[in-house]
Amino acid sequence: MTKLTMTRRSFNRTALASALLAIAAVPRDGEAAAEEGASKLRNVIKQRLPGDPPKEITLVEVTYPPGTGSPPHLHANGVMAFVVAGAIASKVGDQPEQVFHEGEAWWEPLGAVHRVSRNASSVEPATLLAIYIAPPGVAFEDLYKPI
Repeated sequence: MTKLTMTRRSFNRTALASALLAIAAVPRDGEAAAEEGASKLRNVIKQRLPGDPPKEITLVEVTYPPGTGSPPHLHANGVMAFVVAGAIASKVGDQPEQVFHEGEAWWEPLGAVHRVSRNASSVEPATLLAIYIAPPGVAFEDLYKPI
């Protein structure tokens, strides 16, 4: 019987290959832009995570054209947001509104109302990465709920 061993190097290669395959498998029709000037959503990856209870990680890229944003909403499972480009104005719950710049991140706890989420610039686009960890099979409509 052959014993399988996984080194750090083989794990890194395996994890990278799995991530790249998962990204390549995301259908391009998963991209959505309701109308010109509206925010654009792109599913980057959805991957089952090891462990018990089972969980999935979902990354969604949100691009706001200048001067646009999202309506107030909440996240049933909480979400981490990371600014990829530009600056995002955000107000979660009763906290003061803050502006997050490229490379900065924030956490929105389970059930918190995200009252403001918009591009802080009226001339440059802004992009953030929303990172959700939820039970497997949860639909996007359950991860992001406009109120």
